[in-house]
Amino acid sequence: MLATLSILVWAAAGIAAGWKLSQLVRAPRDRGLLVVTACTVLVFIALSAQLAANVPALSGLFPSQSPKLIQNVVLTFFFALLITLLHSVVSPATTGSRGAVEVPLALLATAGLIAAFAAGGPDARGAAYGEVEGRPGALAFYLVGNLYMSYATARGSHLSWVAAEHTRSRARLSLRVAAAGLAVNCLGVHLPRVLSTSGRLAFDLDLPPGTATWTPPVMAIGIVAFFLGIGYPGVRTGIVKAHIWFELRRHYRQLRPLWLAVCAAFPNIPLFPPESPLREALRLRQMRLRYYRRVIECRDGLVCLSPYLAEPVDAGLPHARQAELVRDALTRSSRGEQLAETSVIAAPAAAGMEADTRELLALARAFERLTGRDPAIGNGGAGRTSTRR
Repeated sequence: MLATLSILVWAAAGIAAGWKLSQLVRAPRDRGLLVVTACTVLVFIALSAQLAANVPALSGLFPSQSPKLIQNVVLTFFFALLITLLHSVVSPATTGSRGAVEVPLALLATAGLIAAFAAGGPDARGAAYGEVEGRPGALAFYLVGNLYMSYATARGSHLSWVAAEHTRSRARLSLRVAAAGLAVNCLGVHLPRVLSTSGRLAFDLDLPPGTATWTPPVMAIGIVAFFLGIGYPGVRTGIVKAHIWFELRRHYRQLRPLWLAVCAAFPNIPLFPPESPLREALRLRQMRLRYYRRVIECRDGLVCLSPYLAEPVDAGLPHARQAELVRDALTRSSRGEQLAETSVIAAPAAAGMEADTRELLALARAFERLTGRDPAIGNGGAGRTSTRR
C-alpha cells in the first residue's frame, strides 16, 4: 500500500516536472515560471531519491543509502526556493532579505542532516522512518529533517494563503489549494514526527503512537493537494485549449464536403491539396491554421462560383435552398455555362469572421445532407492536381 502511494506520488511529481519544463521551453524568459519549474524538478529529484532508497533492487546501487540524505537535502533547498518565491509575491521589496534568511536556514538544516547521517552507524543510514526504533542516529536524522520541514511547510502554507489575497486571477484558488496541502503535511506529518522522534530520543516514548503507519498516507494526500494547487491554472488552460481544438476539428470536418466541391471546381484555391478522410483524420497538428485556411478557401470558392448561380441569393434564403443552388452552380461551372448575375452565397448577418463562419458551417451541413460527405471524391475531384497559391 505504502509502496503504491510512493510510486503514485513520484509519478505525479514527474508529470508535473515534465509539464513545467515544456512550458519553460516555450517561455524561457519567464522568471516566475523558471522558479516554479525549479521547485517541481527539485521535488521530483527528492522523491526519486526516496523511491530509490525504498526499493530493494535499487537501494544497493547507491553508497551508504545516500538517496535518503539526497532526498532531504534537496527538499530543504526546494522549500528555501519556494518560500523566497512566495515572499516575492507577498512583499516584493524585501525579497532579497528573505532569501538571505532562507538560504542559511536551509544550509543549517543540511549540515544537521549530514552530521546525523554520518553519526549513525551503517545499519542506521538510510533507514526508513518505520525502521528507526532503537537507532539514535536515524532518529536524530529524522528529527532534524522534520523540524525543518515543520517550519518550511508552515511558513509555505501561510505565505501561499497570504499570496492568494494578493492575487485577483484564478491563481487564487490554486494558491489556497497548495496552502492546504502544505498545512496537511505540517500538522498531519512533520509535527507528529517531531514529537515522536524527540520523545523516543529523550524518554524512549513514542507520542503520538504509530506515526510510521498513519503519516505516510497523510503525506501523500498533502503532496497531491500541493501539486494540484500548483498545476490547477495550467490544467484549466489545457482543458480550455483542448475544448477549442476539438471544436475547431469538428467544424473543420463539417466544412469538408463544401470545401472539396469548390476545390474540385477551382483547383487553384486550396493551399493544402485534398486528401482522403482517413489521412485527414490522422492530422493532429496545425489545426487552427488548417481550419481558418478551409474557411477562407470555402469563401473564395463560393465567390468564384457566384457567376454560375441560376437565381439571386439573399440572406433570408434557407440554407437547404442555397445548397441546391450551389450544387447546380457546380454542375454549370463544369460546363462553363457562366450567367451574368452574381450574388453572395451564405451571406453573414453581421460583420466579422465568426458570423461568416457560422453561415458557411450551416451551408456546409445542408450541402452534406444534399450530396453526401465527399462529393468531390466521387467525381474525381480529390484526384485532381491542385495548384498552390
